[in-house]
Amino acid sequence: MKKKKARPGDLRQQMTRVKNSRDNLKNINREKALMNKKLRDRSVELVESREQWKSRSKELDRQLQAVQEEAERERIRADKECERADKLQSEIEAVWGKKSRA
Repeated sequence: MKKKKARPGDLRQQMTRVKNSRDNLKNINREKALMNKKLRDRSVELVESREQWKSRSKELDRQLQAVQEEAERERIRADKECERADKLQSEIEAVWGKKSRA
């Protein structure tokens, strides 16, 4: 079989198709590279946000513990004050009881 001789118009058409295909692939790769960059940036953003939330959570946990400890100390102090008030009340009643008998 004999090979056909390529005509200049056919070669030009084939070169145009190859160039268009190459340009199309370049555009697709460029878009994919941009998408990958956006995804990497978003990933970094999410990691930073998670770290911020973790540190904020730890800070709030420490604050909560401090408030709970303070509330416990205040409850103990209030209990002692109630005991003291009851003791004083009983002493006052004892003094008034002695005065009324006399």
